[in-house]
Amino acid sequence: MKFLAVIITVIATAAALDSPVFPFVWKDCATPGTTDQTVTNFTLKQSFCPGKIHTVIATGPVTSDIVAPSKLAISGKFLGRVIYTDNKDFCALLAAAGTPCPVAAGTPALTFDVLLKPSWPTDLRGQFTYQVTNGNNRVLFCQAATMESVSTVWNGTCVVSRPPK
Repeated sequence: MKFLAVIITVIATAAALDSPVFPFVWKDCATPGTTDQTVTNFTLKQSFCPGKIHTVIATGPVTSDIVAPSKLAISGKFLGRVIYTDNKDFCALLAAAGTPCPVAAGTPALTFDVLLKPSWPTDLRGQFTYQVTNGNNRVLFCQAATMESVSTVWNGTCVVSRPPK
């Protein structure tokens, strides 16, 4: 019986690693009509573990060329207090994913990887925001979600679960 439980756990973990981390409801947090990308779907894949990479997919047409110096700002708040901040060179993230700047208007989706700092909270509760400011000083996109999950490392693999209610 224990063997069967171990097999089920391994299969469930493998399936979870290839799927989006919980279906958080992402919402546009930019002023309507002021962005250079109309995001129709925002997905984060892989787990939210400190020192680990997750893939971001922002689907929706880009309406203006993405140019340097574009910046990604990630922030998190819990009970009104900032619990996480990180800023990254967005063009460097795109280049590492095979799409160097300038990225032409009309691009249907953006995919890039983000390495989370070691200060990423393992007990993840709060409002998290991903905002990119294009090199033309306009907001490319802004997406925010309320998250609640707990990250743990099991046999070197990051596993995210929902905390007990």
